[in-house]
Amino acid sequence: MMRLVSISLLLVLTGCGLQLPQFGGRAGPPLPTSTVQVAGEDTPRPAVRPVDDAAATPQSEVPGTTLATLGDASVAGLWLETPLVDVPGPGRVTTSDGTSLDLQLIPSGGVDGAGSRLSLAAMQALGLPLTAIAELSVDIL
Repeated sequence: MMRLVSISLLLVLTGCGLQLPQFGGRAGPPLPTSTVQVAGEDTPRPAVRPVDDAAATPQSEVPGTTLATLGDASVAGLWLETPLVDVPGPGRVTTSDGTSLDLQLIPSGGVDGAGSRLSLAAMQALGLPLTAIAELSVDIL
């Protein structure tokens, strides 16, 4: 058991970039180190794909479902910031257990399938834990 712990510790320390002596007391070759590059303003970015308007669903229908987490708790009100809408307006969300709430829908600018953010007051009104990832059905009113 102690041998297994020693080997595990050796592997962890080696993965951290520490040079450990090889068997026989000699130091091994230097380990490669990784670097992180931060993208600057001049870094090329992928182009945004155009949206086919013919395939877009009208905003008067049910936008769909989304996974929502707690949004900016410093912003008061009942709101859902979501990629399911293109313009702000009134809406209703319904949880998987049938609890619903009328609130303000705010476009997030995210891509389809991206998650949504729900206000603190809305999370509390729906009875959701603040750490929840809630599946919500979203309707435009």
